Amino acid sequence: MVKVIASDMDGTFLNDQGTFDKVAFQQQLNQMTQKNMHFVCARSNQYQHLLGLFKGISGPISYLCNNGALVVDERGVIVQEEVIDHLVLRKALDYLESDPLFAGAEIILAGRNGTYCNLPADSKRFQASRYFYENMQAMPDLRLVFDSIYKIDITWEAGGVTKRQDEFNHHFSGRLAATSSGMNGLDVMNDGVNKTSGLQRLLDDWQLSFDDVVAFGDNGNDYEMLQAAGIGFAMKNAAADLLAKVDTVTDATNNEQGVQKQLAKYLS
Repeated sequence: MVKVIASDMDGTFLNDQGTFDKVAFQQQLNQMTQKNMHFVCARSNQYQHLLGLFKGISGPISYLCNNGALVVDERGVIVQEEVIDHLVLRKALDYLESDPLFAGAEIILAGRNGTYCNLPADSKRFQASRYFYENMQAMPDLRLVFDSIYKIDITWEAGGVTKRQDEFNHHFSGRLAATSSGMNGLDVMNDGVNKTSGLQRLLDDWQLSFDDVVAFGDNGNDYEMLQAAGIGFAMKNAAADLLAKVDTVTDATNNEQGVQKQLAKYLS
């Protein structure tokens, strides 16, 4: 029996306008609570941003923030926190700023107390990124950030992801791991940290296993979670590389409320 629904947000639970059917979801969350089921929001963004998505929704929701680097349970309690070692972070910043592959990349550090970016505050890319990150500050030198950092977000305007991902992971093997973010960029966390490791912590607390989980995602940073889940759905609109690796696909896209329609089937 399904006990846990774990869903990515952008391109998955949310439509392309960044919204969802709140009235229908409130009813679904009420039903899930009655059935002792858990809903987990699994996204690469910060906790404060994720809370804003569900403003007006009443009921227990757990959050896998920054791709599992920060895990907040249904009570609003931090149960897991994976901070990048400051010396490793500094080496990563030196590498990103010196390697021609990453020339011109936007670098965002997602931290415990704020978000820090290497772009000028008046640039279009900085302003666009503020939608995803709370309290974002422009920093001429990211090495001067002394906050506890959960994730490095690297994006660029043109070029593929695969070569950059492979090069970064080879260089920082065993220390950091980069995964495709679906935004023409990479999310970098401590090696071994992903949505699956964060979800494992919640399952341990609930005395459940991955066999009890149905998960949904649309991109590379969802793959481990979909593989681990009892049933892992790639969205009908998912990235081609994910669709090539995942057998189970939703009948509807994110713009057709694919997750909520599948959830309705489980609740009935």
